[in-house]
Amino acid sequence: MSLPSSRTSPASTPSFRVRLARRGDGEQLGHLLAELGHTGAGDTATVHWVLSHPEIEVHVAADASDRPLGLLSLSHRPQLRLSGRVATIDELVVLPAARRQGVGRALLQRALERARVLSVKRVDLQLPSVPDESTFRFCEAMGFRDAERGVVTRVP
Repeated sequence: MSLPSSRTSPASTPSFRVRLARRGDGEQLGHLLAELGHTGAGDTATVHWVLSHPEIEVHVAADASDRPLGLLSLSHRPQLRLSGRVATIDELVVLPAARRQGVGRALLQRALERARVLSVKRVDLQLPSVPDESTFRFCEAMGFRDAERGVVTRVP
């Protein structure tokens, strides 16, 4: 199933399409991840590893010149307690110049469609470390709600 590939706004007519990330996108993916505070992410070896992993999909919204404007990383895996698959949107970022043009919405819609195809029981969205109010409004508009569950992290 294909989602709309372009969005329009009264002030301008930006166009983009959502596609799977490719190995050659590594540098641009690194720039996008830096927007989330992950400077140095997106090195070639990691990009190739992630893009070849069977339970991770990286989708990009690319402009007319095929340069990524935004990215969404979706991981999915089976889970015992849900008796099915669970998916996590690990990263969702749009370049500042491309925000409020439907790019994030299109990426999220693509991920939710993939979740339906994979018969996912639950989709979690990993928020930035310090989300702002607009992030919460966007998530709520897309049907997400605060799960109010604790997650603890251990870094080796």
